[in-house]
Amino acid sequence: MPTAIGVKIRQARERYGMSQAELARRIGISKTAMNDLEQGKTRDPRLSHIVAIADQLRLSMDTLLGRKDTGSAAPAPPKRPRSRTTAPVG
Repeated sequence: MPTAIGVKIRQARERYGMSQAELARRIGISKTAMNDLEQGKTRDPRLSHIVAIADQLRLSMDTLLGRKDTGSAAPAPPKRPRSRTTAPVG
């Protein structure tokens, strides 16, 4: 069963009219390995392969991985209240 990343790779590859064999050749893997990526048979694809695929298909890593790009950094964690100490008067 294809994974979300596999579906995104296939859709982008087809948009460019590129075959699995062509994309595989461009990033330096076998056609079988590319097919396994698209079909979700590769459990943990190499980061270097994902980066190369994103570059070849002109996609951001966030788009390829299915992350929403909000254009802002993650919110800062909530601040802990400071304990207040009182100084002795006088």
